[in-house]
Amino acid sequence: MSTTILKGLRVIEFLAHAKEPKGISELAREIEMNKSAVQRVVSTLSNAGYVEQAPGTSKYRLTLSIWELGSHVVDRHQARRLLHPILRFGAQSTGFTVFLSYLSFPFVVYLDKVEGAHGRSHTAEPGSRIPITLTAAGKAVLAFLPDEKLQGLDQDHSDWTGYVNFAATPLEALREEIETIRERRYAVSEGGMKQGVNSIAAPIWWREHQPYGSIVVTADQVNLSPERFSEIGARVVGMAEEATLALGGVPFPPL
Repeated sequence: MSTTILKGLRVIEFLAHAKEPKGISELAREIEMNKSAVQRVVSTLSNAGYVEQAPGTSKYRLTLSIWELGSHVVDRHQARRLLHPILRFGAQSTGFTVFLSYLSFPFVVYLDKVEGAHGRSHTAEPGSRIPITLTAAGKAVLAFLPDEKLQGLDQDHSDWTGYVNFAATPLEALREEIETIRERRYAVSEGGMKQGVNSIAAPIWWREHQPYGSIVVTADQVNLSPERFSEIGARVVGMAEEATLALGGVPFPPL
């Protein structure tokens, strides 16, 4: 394994999650790397066009080159290409914003999004990594994972980068909610990510006997009130089943 590549990735990951440009000393301290090694890595990334110096400072930030590369990956992703028409139809028919998420345990990540006429203009963007127990998008998937996946969710976690945190969740209440989700085949959340914003999600399958991710609709609580959860939930389940068939999966295989 190349330690040089790993060092470069650590610098890229840190700068990607930093809210402002960082100096060499800050980088070395935060990622616990030798200062001279950080200088070499930053210099190499800068020459390659992935890092730049913020104007008027001695601090560094990522360029849009990382975004350009990621855009190519997302654009060619098979699930996104196959399911985008379903998201578009869902947004048009419900008026809500519709997401496609995929599982990256213990998180789900938004892969695609289509805004509806009554959706939220400031909802999460594709690429957002969300703890699996925080919103309907994750709970819809978690409910159909093997029971052993619940073990450890009552402890704090972070994602593979170490920069996205996952708060502990009481398991007793979670198990009760999972039973409800399994019965009705969709999950709901009220104010999961933002106060006043509700979501409904249903799981989708691809090649495995565990969910690939979920189809999610979201809107403010005025347009997506609890009184409409049953009606909209049935429609989301229908979209998720259509998405599963488009991917060649089997909807709701035996647990």
